[in-house]
Amino acid sequence: MSNEPISVAAVQEAKKSFGMLFLTIFIPFGMGHFISYLYRTVNAVIYNDLATELHLPAESLGVLTGVYFLTFAAAQLPLGVMLDRYGPRSVQSPMLLIAALGSVIFALSHSEAGLLIGRGLIGLGVAGSLMSAIKACSIWLPVERLPLSTACLLSVGGLGAMASTSPLHAALHWISWREAFLILAGLTVAISAVIHFSVRGPFTPKNTRFSDMCREVGRLYRSWTFWRLGLYSVFAHATYMAILALWMGPWLHDVAGLSSSQMATALMAGTVAMVAGSLFFGWLTDYLRRYGVQPIMICGGGVAIFVLLQVLMLSGIAVSPLAITMGFSFFGTAATMNYAIVAQSVEPTLAGRVSASFNLLVFVLAFVVQWLMGAVISHWGSTDGHFPVVAYQWSLGLLIALQVPGLLLWLTFRPWKRVA
Repeated sequence: MSNEPISVAAVQEAKKSFGMLFLTIFIPFGMGHFISYLYRTVNAVIYNDLATELHLPAESLGVLTGVYFLTFAAAQLPLGVMLDRYGPRSVQSPMLLIAALGSVIFALSHSEAGLLIGRGLIGLGVAGSLMSAIKACSIWLPVERLPLSTACLLSVGGLGAMASTSPLHAALHWISWREAFLILAGLTVAISAVIHFSVRGPFTPKNTRFSDMCREVGRLYRSWTFWRLGLYSVFAHATYMAILALWMGPWLHDVAGLSSSQMATALMAGTVAMVAGSLFFGWLTDYLRRYGVQPIMICGGGVAIFVLLQVLMLSGIAVSPLAITMGFSFFGTAATMNYAIVAQSVEPTLAGRVSASFNLLVFVLAFVVQWLMGAVISHWGSTDGHFPVVAYQWSLGLLIALQVPGLLLWLTFRPWKRVA
C-alpha cells in the first residue's frame, strides 16, 4: 500500500493543472461518491417491492435502510486514520470491493437477516467515498477552495441519487430489483479498478504509528471547537440523509397521494435540485468569501430554510409535492457544506481524520433518525399499505425539535460578522 514519493514542487505544479485535478479527483473519486449515493437512496424506490415480497413493516424497512448508515459510521474513525496514513487511492479502491460483495449478498438474500448483512457491507464498503475525495482535495487544492471542490463532489453524489429514481424505476419494468443490485455490484468493481489504476500521487505514506494518529482523533473529540462546528448542523444533515434515503418516497405516496410513477418523477426532480443545490452553495460560498462573508453564514442560513420546509411538510398547507421535494433536496445540501468548514479548521495532515470524525457523528445520527422515524410511523399501523398522515406529522415534528437547538447554537456564532 504505497505510492511513489513526489516533490513539493511537483505537487504545487499539479495543483495548478485543472486537467490533472479532473482526471485524478473528479472522475475516479467522483464515481466512487456517485455509487455511494446511489446505494444510499435506492431503497426509496424499491421499498414497496421489499415490503411486499418479504412482508416487512415500516420499522424493519427503517432498520434495513438505516443499517447502511450504522456500518458507514462504524468505519469512519479507522478510515480517517488510514486516509491520513496511506492516502485516498490505497484506501478507497479495496473498500469498494466490500460494497460489491454486499450488493451481491443483498441481491441473493431471501430473509431479513441476509438483507441486513448485505446492506451493512454496502455501507461499510462505500464509507470512504466522500472522505477519500475530500482528503484528495486537501492534498491538491488550496484550503480556501475546499468548499467549492466539496460542493462539486457532492453534486456528483446527487447524480447518483438521481440515477436511483426515475431511471431505476424505468429499469425495474425490465429487470427485478435483485438483478439491479447485481448490476450495481459489477459497476462498483469497475469503479474500484478505475481508482486503483488511474490515481497516482501526490502522496507519501506516513510512517507515524497508528497509536499516535488515533490519539490525535481523541484530541479532536475533546476539542470544543470541533463540537461547536459539528453540532449546529449535524441533526439537519442526518435528517436530510435519512428522509431522502427512504422516507421521502413513502411521504409522497401516503401524504401527497402520488402514484408510484409520480413518486419516482418527484424524487428525480428532487435529485436534480440536490445537484443544483450542491453547486449553488459551493459557488456562493466561494464567491462571497472574497467579500469577507464566512462559509458558516451560508451553511446555517440554508439549514434554517431547510427546517422551514419540513414545517411545511408537517403543516398540511397546500403546497405542491414537487415543490416540497425539490426545496427539501436543494436547501438540505447546505448542511453538507459543513464538511468543508470542519476540514478548513485543521491542517491538511489532519483532514482525513477530522472529516471522518465529523462523518461518524452524521451517520450515527442518520441511523438513529432512520430508525426513529420508522418506529414512530409504525406506531399508527398501516391500512392497505398506507400509513396515516398523523404518523408522518408526529415523526417530522420530532425531527424538527431535534434540529432547532442547532440553529440557536449557530446564532451564537454571530455568523453575519464578516472577516477581513
